[in-house]
Amino acid sequence: MASKIDFSRLHDKKYRMNNLYHIVDRDGNDIKFVMTDIQEDVFDNLHTRNLILKARQLGMSTFSVLYLLDEAIFNFNMSCGIVSYSLQHAQHIFKRIIGHALENMPKELKPVGIIQHSAHEITFSNGSFLRVDTTLRGGTCQLVLISEFGKTCARSPQKAEEIVTGTLQTISQSGTVIIESTGEGNSGHYATMVHQAAERGNEDLGPLEYKLFFYSWHKESLYKMSREVEWDTELTDYFKKIEKEEDITLELEQKNWYASKKAELGDKMGQEFPSTVAESFLSSSDAYYYAEYIEKAYKDGRILNVSPYDALLPTYVAMDIGVNDLTAIIFFQCAHGEIRIIDYYEDNRKGVDFYVNYITREKNYMISTIFLPHDAAKMDGIVVENTYERDFRRLLVNTSINVRVLKRTDVNLGISHAKIKFARCVFNGPRCKKLIESLGKYRKQWSEPQGRYLDKPVHDIHSNCADSFRYVCAAVNSVESSVNTSSELEKHRAAVDSRRMRI
Repeated sequence: MASKIDFSRLHDKKYRMNNLYHIVDRDGNDIKFVMTDIQEDVFDNLHTRNLILKARQLGMSTFSVLYLLDEAIFNFNMSCGIVSYSLQHAQHIFKRIIGHALENMPKELKPVGIIQHSAHEITFSNGSFLRVDTTLRGGTCQLVLISEFGKTCARSPQKAEEIVTGTLQTISQSGTVIIESTGEGNSGHYATMVHQAAERGNEDLGPLEYKLFFYSWHKESLYKMSREVEWDTELTDYFKKIEKEEDITLELEQKNWYASKKAELGDKMGQEFPSTVAESFLSSSDAYYYAEYIEKAYKDGRILNVSPYDALLPTYVAMDIGVNDLTAIIFFQCAHGEIRIIDYYEDNRKGVDFYVNYITREKNYMISTIFLPHDAAKMDGIVVENTYERDFRRLLVNTSINVRVLKRTDVNLGISHAKIKFARCVFNGPRCKKLIESLGKYRKQWSEPQGRYLDKPVHDIHSNCADSFRYVCAAVNSVESSVNTSSELEKHRAAVDSRRMRI
């Protein structure tokens, strides 16, 4: 039996949210929407600009959509827009959430007629409208929801850029923005916005500064399981760490649930069900080539605060040369089975003479060989009769530095080779900060028609750094081919153990 509506309380938005709308629950049942504690916390503390980072299945999308729908129905001339990461998700919002809510509203509470209903937009007789799409072009909105923005940033950086530079800039200072998502890799506008908001804090915010809401998995009361699950000491240590950092006590049922989910999701657990803000973005994703390898390098103590440079060893250089974009230069050494990434430099729109001068005069390394990409033997794009290889050899003719052009290899094969080499890499953290960040953000292209990530890299600023790292790994084969490596593994282990003791 439908509950009776108190007409005297329709001015109260919280009352309307908890009494007027129906949703389809996880089991496919039609139920009345009632805010959970987490949803009510957002409702009570909304700012003009809001970022909601959360674990999966907390109902934040449903809450936010109904929040906008209610504003459109009960206010005059309210312009509301919802941006989704995919057309399929946009259709789900429009039909499954908005359509279901409108169809099941009490008949006596449909004072605002629908005068226009298209595939993406509803216009009400009170002058308000609600539009749902993968982008909002043209016009202005007073209230905007951007759903699963992390996915948009990972799958379609250009669309994410359009949202930030277009959609968000059309909202007035007094308007409201809600951006909700799980994290999906430490790259793109969403990750940057969350990190900045977390660092700034939520005190004394201006109208254009974003307020951060974070809801971890252990705040959801449903994420419990009575059946006992066995887990290893690593997960036991993880629970202790989270309890200490977050000043909480996890129940056994919560640990059972988490252990069971982690067995299913593996290293994506942090992305889908994070315990901390940082964990949301550290987790690897199908979109990123090297994210999990960077994370493991941190865990293994291979990203150092001290330099692994050895002045008695030769230094090598690998470059990705850009004519109209970034040139990335990596300095590295090979010692006892380790690949020591000792330095990194990047610049753009500079000539070969500039980079030769930088390598030979600005750095005090004992350079043995400069490894150039396979296309260095081609024309440089500026002077037809020149090639990068010829220019490097000409400028280095009076030095002992060798110049070698790497063979052309398949990009995906090179990436696979680099992943194998990654476990041997030791980084100078301070000098290679940009390189490390870019390697973690090197990602695959997303295919909307196929609904999956392709084995094809996105070409952006991070791809230049990743290409130079791939050339390092190819160059290592050449360097080590002239070295007797039969006893190098034991030397490598001894070097790693010694470094751990110092750290």
